[in-house]
Amino acid sequence: MNSPRNLVIAIDGSEPSLEALDEARDLAKAMGRELSALYVYPHHRGISATPAGLDEQTSKENLERMKEDESRRIFGEAESRLGARFAHRYVLTGDPAEEIIAFMEDNAGTHLVMGRRGLSKIKSLLMGSVSSKVAAHAPGLVTIV
Repeated sequence: MNSPRNLVIAIDGSEPSLEALDEARDLAKAMGRELSALYVYPHHRGISATPAGLDEQTSKENLERMKEDESRRIFGEAESRLGARFAHRYVLTGDPAEEIIAFMEDNAGTHLVMGRRGLSKIKSLLMGSVSSKVAAHAPGLVTIV
């Protein structure tokens, strides 16, 4: 099996994703690879319908601004913890599991690292739904921390 070319950490700002970042940093160092980051802005966090008094363009601009602000915050916190900048920052919008799987399909040779659980308020010893779905369906190497 060939060694993956790309090492990408999926982050969402949760403590488990930041703990996975620590593992990804160590893995990148051991492999001699740069570390990139992927953040999926969940579509349910945005504006699902155009509020009264706002046109559709204004609503889309507000959603884009919210996505940019959130991704900037999450990447900033992660890079602060990392002590370095990511080689690449990828920001997608939609269902996190589906977007991560699609990203891996489009980026052959990616080794993805992600936390066992994300921002869900439900605490469990089991893997979260996003990490479970990604592990089951993503092409390529996935490490769940």
